[in-house]
Amino acid sequence: MIYKRGKNNTYWFRFRFAGRFVHESARTKSKTLARDAERQRRKELEEKWNRIEKRELPPTLTLASKRWLEKRVALSIGTRGTYEAAIKHVRRILGTALVCEIEARDIAAYQKARLTQGAAGATINKEIACLSSILGEYGIWGQLRRDVRGLDENEPGRALSLEEEKSLLECASHVGIHQGSWTPLYTVTVLALNTGMRHKEIRTLKWSNLDLKNRVLTVGESKTDAGRGRTVTLTQPAWAGLEMWSSRFPNRKPEHYVFPACENGCTDSDRPIAHWRTAWRRATNLIQCPTCGEFQNLGLTCMNEECHTDIRNIRSSIAGLRFHDLRHTAATKLLEQGTSFPIVALILGWSASTAVRMAKRYGHIRPEVQRHALDAIATVEIQQGVNQIVHQAESAVQSDRPN
Repeated sequence: MIYKRGKNNTYWFRFRFAGRFVHESARTKSKTLARDAERQRRKELEEKWNRIEKRELPPTLTLASKRWLEKRVALSIGTRGTYEAAIKHVRRILGTALVCEIEARDIAAYQKARLTQGAAGATINKEIACLSSILGEYGIWGQLRRDVRGLDENEPGRALSLEEEKSLLECASHVGIHQGSWTPLYTVTVLALNTGMRHKEIRTLKWSNLDLKNRVLTVGESKTDAGRGRTVTLTQPAWAGLEMWSSRFPNRKPEHYVFPACENGCTDSDRPIAHWRTAWRRATNLIQCPTCGEFQNLGLTCMNEECHTDIRNIRSSIAGLRFHDLRHTAATKLLEQGTSFPIVALILGWSASTAVRMAKRYGHIRPEVQRHALDAIATVEIQQGVNQIVHQAESAVQSDRPN
């Protein structure tokens, strides 16, 4: 039944379906459109009730991944960026394939191709996790999961020794001096070693997050909710480094970034620095001449005109070091000195539910610390008179001697 209702003479329709009345507005003053709306609404209900769905062609993986991302509107910026980076690699190799034709052997070939490109096992596993979620929406992953094996993941990160830490700071200082006063490499290195903050947390730090007078820092943007807004007390080196860095910005405002973007020698305090990848790579690849102590890149001989020492076999002890390894170093130091898990979790921004798991992942207790800990429970020295193994050895030697 179609009829007008209200002061605006808008058409409504009413019909009986599955034992109940459907009474809705057609939102039109045209009787013809209202009749079509009634038919369309009845058809929709009949299709849903009888589970009649319009059949469509299977999409390519590129289209399916696009739809998959569009559905996840509640993702944070960081998580969305991680997913987009993972899907980018998947699309490049499997993007033209239809979702229905992807098989376990295609995924194995993908893993092999990514390993050839130098990707880590953990990275590839994350990409396959995104792929599995996409295929799962089309009921395909359930048929493949038993035939797909995850790759072995290497031990995540490492902790620097005291010698490596000293070498890194010297190299960072050397690069900072020669690359220009604007580079924050030395300051961010000191800050990461003394606070355990993540790359993004340091990069997006604002002056409003710093209280240099009371030596306290409040983390702004973070990877997790537990990390966002946490308070970190600054050690003497971290405070001194930030104090010296702040002297370069006498006209700074609270909303300005501590480490601003810089292009062609001009800084923009309204934008954070994108990264310090180039400076970091230079610092971790520097070597020091054993004769004159000059820092330089790997070569045949020392570049010092008065030295020319053969340096071709010298390798940097921090070559291949990741910036995130400084967070591993800070966590290791805290755990080695007996700091409780809740305190470590509070400082590093771990959630309470993952504190133990993160401590196991980030804590690389060094051999010398283990040796010192075991020395505390060592028994008294073994006496010669009660050492059964020694007596057995002596008896065996004497029995072999001729009479």
